[in-house]
Amino acid sequence: MILGLSKHPSDEAIVEGILAGGRKEHEALIALYKKFHVSLERFIIHRSTGRDYAKQPEDIIWEAIEAFVVNVKKGTFTLKDATLETYLKSICKNLWFRYISQEASREERQNRYMAEWDKLEDDVSDMLIEKENWEHYINLVSKLGKNCRQILDMRLVDGLSMQEISQKLIANGTFENDQTVRNAKSKCLKRIMEMITSNHQ
Repeated sequence: MILGLSKHPSDEAIVEGILAGGRKEHEALIALYKKFHVSLERFIIHRSTGRDYAKQPEDIIWEAIEAFVVNVKKGTFTLKDATLETYLKSICKNLWFRYISQEASREERQNRYMAEWDKLEDDVSDMLIEKENWEHYINLVSKLGKNCRQILDMRLVDGLSMQEISQKLIANGTFENDQTVRNAKSKCLKRIMEMITSNHQ
């Protein structure tokens, strides 16, 4: 049976095509996608929080199809277990919830890290204000590298936000992405903090 000629292939025909391999498997995958992608997309969107995630429902659908094909070929799925739609939705649900959970954990780690950066930045600013001498700040920063001086001047002197700093430094080719800018800022703040505290002693 050539699935490409059938507008409404049965679940059995799709599974048989995947097991056959080659061109029939390719046709089976196209048929599988056409038959279920709309219902799977609605299923995932209904379970999303309305946020614009990096990974979209389409990504989850193809990951689910890939997992499904592996399970069919390994023999861990048969049509006695469930219909294709039910089984695919189950895989989609697990993949989507796992992704959302990972995103939440990543954001929590990032927020915690940002809080530490902000505290460190406040400490640096407070110590410099206590000195009431920006010449002292300039003297300290002049001992740091060019990138550190750029970041600290933009943040502590010009008052730019980290987003604005990142955009400028990425645009001029100093850094590749936002994360490398933030990492550099963290190292710079720690260095100047160490320099300030050592001068206090």
